[in-house]
Amino acid sequence: MAITIVGSAINTKVLTRQNFNKESNGLETLIEAYAIKTSNRASVVPEKDTLHSVFSSASTTYKRMVVESVATEEEDGGITSMLVTFVGLTSKTGLPPTIVRLIPTAGAGVYGPPLVIEAEHITDVSVTQFLGGQIESDVTQVAGGFLTVAKMPEFINGTEMPKDPRLPFLRTPGAFGGGIIENYLGYCYLSKSCERRGLFLVARETFQEVQQISIVTQGAFS
Repeated sequence: MAITIVGSAINTKVLTRQNFNKESNGLETLIEAYAIKTSNRASVVPEKDTLHSVFSSASTTYKRMVVESVATEEEDGGITSMLVTFVGLTSKTGLPPTIVRLIPTAGAGVYGPPLVIEAEHITDVSVTQFLGGQIESDVTQVAGGFLTVAKMPEFINGTEMPKDPRLPFLRTPGAFGGGIIENYLGYCYLSKSCERRGLFLVARETFQEVQQISIVTQGAFS
């Protein structure tokens, strides 16, 4: 009786299964299962960040997905099963909408409710571009001036962010008297963090109301 080894006709790789998953922030993962010859494993296993459109044997390929990880398991008959996990977006253009979370936080409110706003979103900029810039937004009491702060964007990935509880303003004392300068800026950056996933960053930004205060002595404006 003739014996046929399953998969003995494999040349390079045979795609056997695809599983898609989408995270809440819109980032997608795709796991493709392959059967390959064990003797070909060193040359077939893809490098991290290899484009799906370059490696995959599927009829539909994606240019915004890349290899995130590879797992192999040797089986009988000179065959190895290989699971390739890709991460990215299956869409050709655009970015998923932003997740906006309102986090109750004691002492965070000025004119609005005591909360911190968190925005989780996908971006295709570099880490340097995302983290660049001044985001310090602590309330300050200094005699010379105010910290530089950055306002919360009105939109992130097309998603409208919450409005300021009231319009920003600058209130100063009289020209010849001492007093307090109040500079209310509304929602501003509190922190930024990100994680590289393939071609994209999973970004998290937090915002809270900022009111800066400076104390001036009498005659400072004379």
